[in-house]
Amino acid sequence: MKSLCRIIMKQAAVVAAVLLSLPSSAQNLWVFSKDHTSKFESTWPQEHFIPATQNGEGRITARDASGKDLARYEVVKDRAVAGPFTAGDFFLFEVPSDRLPAGSFVDFNATLTIEDGAPMDWVLEIEDGGKWREGKTFRCYGPAFGSSYRHTSLYQTFRLEEGVEDMIRFRVRALEGFVRPSKGEEKEGGAMLVSGSYLGALVNDFGTEAPKDTLKVLCIGNSFTYYCGTPAMLKEIAWSEGHFIDISASLKGGWTMAKHLSLETTDDMIAEGGWDYMFLQDQSLVPAKVGRDPKGMAQQVREMEAVAVKVRTLSPECRAVVENTWAYWKYDFGSFKDLDDFDKNGKKGAKILAKAVGNAEVSPIGQAFRIVRAERPDINLYNKDKHHQSVLGSYLKSCVNYLVLYGQPFGDSASDCLLDPETAAYLRSVAERVVL
Repeated sequence: MKSLCRIIMKQAAVVAAVLLSLPSSAQNLWVFSKDHTSKFESTWPQEHFIPATQNGEGRITARDASGKDLARYEVVKDRAVAGPFTAGDFFLFEVPSDRLPAGSFVDFNATLTIEDGAPMDWVLEIEDGGKWREGKTFRCYGPAFGSSYRHTSLYQTFRLEEGVEDMIRFRVRALEGFVRPSKGEEKEGGAMLVSGSYLGALVNDFGTEAPKDTLKVLCIGNSFTYYCGTPAMLKEIAWSEGHFIDISASLKGGWTMAKHLSLETTDDMIAEGGWDYMFLQDQSLVPAKVGRDPKGMAQQVREMEAVAVKVRTLSPECRAVVENTWAYWKYDFGSFKDLDDFDKNGKKGAKILAKAVGNAEVSPIGQAFRIVRAERPDINLYNKDKHHQSVLGSYLKSCVNYLVLYGQPFGDSASDCLLDPETAAYLRSVAERVVL
């Protein structure tokens, strides 16, 4: 398996290059952060392309429907913005590669947001045998900035029908339809690749061997899921073990289950239907607060149950996984006595939530974090804010969630996701200890 293109938006303190582990001479990486804007802060506004910020010779461009430059290219808060977009205009991802034969599986993941005046409906396309093939359509709601921001993530794996010779190309193209309303200001109509710790976009060549099974999985959560591109990491680990996870995710920082009940992106994904599993990752304090005071947190329990009911309206057989996330130092241990108290109550609360949801399992991520903190203090599972997960924490979470889904030990081919192999193997062993 070969990794062709990875675009990861992360905080400067996180080494983005460690997200994926599929080796390739065509590896390309784009990072939009303060540490990397020097690589594109002149080429994007002046020459209208973004070179790979690390490794490779890939490019990102933005064009109108006829292939001409758009009117606006700028860098805003470390983000590459282009516009104004109208129907038919697109972001183009081009990455040199070895020949990919018919039957190759190629994976694309991206997160996009828009300004007022931009099209809300988009489609992902892949060039296959010299022709553009349409993939999933999706909706961007915006706005791009502020507390009400909306980011739309998409994940899709294509199987090439004819193959490509020397260049893999994807387009994220605007469609006819709704336009984000302007609130009286001049319409900008721009679209942008998202910065911060969301996954911007990544492309992988998964080879030609078909997976032995498929699960359709919906992730509903917040930054404890989107940091370091955790859904894509889970997908890669599963593929390396012979399984395909057809994954979608509705993720917004700090969001509770109550807020997801009225979030448009969550509604869109639920409406797709056919889900086998849903991962429910509530605001990081909720499980522990439920464990400490079940009666006082009864409303939060009902809200998670309501999300599950909403999913099962169209996916009646969908199983739920309630994530028991990790204890952390920030906010004075989240108002708990210490990390152990935080962990104890989180474990108890996750069980209460899972019972209320029904047909549910608990993903014991917090217990895995606790073991690593005790046994290997040299392995830092936390971001510099002592709250969110580091890339190592994302890998551990992905390993735990993988085992909850499949219930079998890792084989010899499990992906290290570009981590140190010894460290990755240890984290997988911890995941096995808490799940199996």
